[in-house]
Amino acid sequence: MKTIRRRPLSILALLAVSAALAATGPSSSPAARSLAEIAEGSAPVEGGAEFAVSRWDRFPSVIVLDMVDFSSQDRMFSRLAFFLEKNGYRGRLMPDRELAGLHGWNAHDYGPGGLAAFFNAARKAGFKLDDEELTLRDMALRDGLIVDAGNSFAAGSGAVLSISRQSDRYARRLLLAHESYHGIFFAVPAYRQLCYSIWAAAGKSERGFVLRLLSYLGYDTDSRELSVNEFQAYLLQQPAPMLESYIRRMEPLLSKNPNYATPPADEALPGLLADEKRLEAYLRKNFGIGAGGAYSPGGK
Repeated sequence: MKTIRRRPLSILALLAVSAALAATGPSSSPAARSLAEIAEGSAPVEGGAEFAVSRWDRFPSVIVLDMVDFSSQDRMFSRLAFFLEKNGYRGRLMPDRELAGLHGWNAHDYGPGGLAAFFNAARKAGFKLDDEELTLRDMALRDGLIVDAGNSFAAGSGAVLSISRQSDRYARRLLLAHESYHGIFFAVPAYRQLCYSIWAAAGKSERGFVLRLLSYLGYDTDSRELSVNEFQAYLLQQPAPMLESYIRRMEPLLSKNPNYATPPADEALPGLLADEKRLEAYLRKNFGIGAGGAYSPGGK
């Protein structure tokens, strides 16, 4: 667990962010890059800014912020993560003093509805957001993720994803693979509906195993959208032949807490493997993307 040091952006950094936003303002947009290019850190960091910004070439409404380090990523996304996803905190605007010492995520994904809810809650409460969070709001407005409806923000379309250059190459590829499926979930209504349908039809053991896994990882499983979105991303983040070993590695970790019964992996695996096949079949048919990340036409 690492401490979140929430400091304001320097004047130079603010100028650099303003310049970067101006360079990709309403009449233009962030440069389109492949997922592989983003994972390799090919997008430039402008001046003293704390991130590089790209538009995913396969899904142009998905924006990816590649943060220079975990601290800058925390300042932009941690309060949002706790507000939308964290078990025991969802729905709360955490003040800086409460966030200190708490860990967000090493990668992030947010859709239009969640972004609008967060910025509406802050506006309604008169909550002072950090400079980085205001920068995120401005980018979300610029790129149509949220829309200023006068007295409130409305959901637009697309998604914002984030990884950090402080992660090593292997972690960046794995994390971005995971986040990319969230991007598709938010950006493609038909795929999102498929995920909900598969989740609704899933057996008790599959759903129980997934919900226990998400709870162990710190997600608030009372959110149906969050649970369904994470369900599909965890199934697809690794190549299909590796899913079974991932589930079996998780089983002993989930079984350590005697207060929660976890369905055995042997019971959950047949359904989870079938669910992954349905999800991957849809993505391959419609986008040529397989499990393990859209780093090549085959998804490998």
